[in-house]
Amino acid sequence: MSPRARPATREIVAPGTASPRAAGRPRSEESRGRILAAARDLLEERGFRAVTIEAIAERAGTSKVTLYRWWSHKASIVLEAILAETSPLIPCRELESPLETLRNQMRSFARFLNGRYGKLLIGVVAEGVLDEEVGNSYRETWVKPRRADARKFLGRAIEVGELAPDSDVETILDALFGPLYYRFLVQHAPLTPAFAEAVFRSVMTGVAAPAARKRLALPAPPCPDKSSAR
Repeated sequence: MSPRARPATREIVAPGTASPRAAGRPRSEESRGRILAAARDLLEERGFRAVTIEAIAERAGTSKVTLYRWWSHKASIVLEAILAETSPLIPCRELESPLETLRNQMRSFARFLNGRYGKLLIGVVAEGVLDEEVGNSYRETWVKPRRADARKFLGRAIEVGELAPDSDVETILDALFGPLYYRFLVQHAPLTPAFAEAVFRSVMTGVAAPAARKRLALPAPPCPDKSSAR
């Protein structure tokens, strides 16, 4: 008999948050919990650069061999430690309108990035610019699952006519979430749900179908200035 499938969830934390690891004995959930808690505590106390595999193992009361059996890099442990705490913090209920769901997702994501776990994540992101292995762990464990989740909403928006069939989904994703990450990293201005809403409105005013713009209470796109074309 095939294993019973786990029910799908509709949250910003998409399926696939666990880090890839080498084959071996199944992880003890108790041991895993201790390791992730140790990683979170050390991250808050010392910052990402000062966290080591040795320190995590010592704090969790386990061996480095155990950690390396389950994770390939300390960044993978830290990211899974953060992800393990995010699910109850940033729920995103799926609505009838895929674009409205995405709008709520963006606001929730802004709150998350501006909160405790976002502040822990920023050290990993910064280190990933300098360390290729950290950067790869960040992209595989954090970016790709979230991008895939948001991409599904845009795909459904195309299916129900909220977006045109030839919409450039990848560019729309960058336009929606790029400004959030920019404020998250540069910190030149507050990252708030209101800012996420402003980004959503700006992007969707230009790309959403007329009926969807009306339903989402978005303004019509500006008319081109005919005088400039003469």
